[in-house]
Amino acid sequence: MLFGLHVSIGKGFAGAVQAAEKLTCESVQIFVGNPRGWARKPLDEKTVTKFKQVLKDSVIRKVAVHLSYLPNPASPKTELYEKSVLAMAEDYQRAVRLGADYFVVHPGAAGAQEKEEAILRVAKGIKTVLSEIRGETLFLLENQAGGGSELAGDLKELGYILEAVGEEDRTGICFDTCHAFAAGYQLRTEEGVEEIISELDRAVGLKRLHLLHLNDSIGERGSHRDHHTHIGEGQIGREGFKLLINDPALTGKVGVLETPRSSDQDDLQNLQVIRGLLTGGQR
Repeated sequence: MLFGLHVSIGKGFAGAVQAAEKLTCESVQIFVGNPRGWARKPLDEKTVTKFKQVLKDSVIRKVAVHLSYLPNPASPKTELYEKSVLAMAEDYQRAVRLGADYFVVHPGAAGAQEKEEAILRVAKGIKTVLSEIRGETLFLLENQAGGGSELAGDLKELGYILEAVGEEDRTGICFDTCHAFAAGYQLRTEEGVEEIISELDRAVGLKRLHLLHLNDSIGERGSHRDHHTHIGEGQIGREGFKLLINDPALTGKVGVLETPRSSDQDDLQNLQVIRGLLTGGQR
């Protein structure tokens, strides 16, 4: 497994790659603008060229771009929905220009509408983005904690959305451990991990599982609380992560940590812990 971190772009896109390399990452995830704002500054060609050159010269092998926090592509409110689809398109285009491998999106929340209708709204938005923007960057949907009217707490809903989208060669999923545990999935036992792997295979197909967000959970199983903590210090625990990352079905996948950070030492410690759980030559 190629382990990495979500890294700040505070020092620029190229600076994020350099920071990730310094932190011993093999993969990296970034935002491509302010994650808590809608506006985007123009992405000039010099910035793109520098990012690609620094990336080429680094040890980083996979890059993921995460959509910002504000869009809700399931929203029943016309204005927010349209704004969310435009935001997805803008950030996806940036990911394509940067040559990112993956673009990660939360399906959002249904609000007062039926989930079936919300699923179709998400699918319609994704189809619009993919029809307008061509590129090699895979569009990945991420499972959620299932709080309130959130979609994809149930992993099968990821499959429903992607089935409605089509574009099998351009889409896939990102599996978040904290979200799955908070949604009620069992990650602490061998049987639970096997069931998750089986459900992901049934819902979408393991070949379309490209990225994992490896985060421990402060909340109890089924709490629907999306609250990350350090690997091994939460309710999933080291044994749960050991079972998951050593499952043969996940060999060679990409794992990004979104764990709390107050200093580089936090990131280095979390990477050391997760790498230390690998056994039997699993990569």
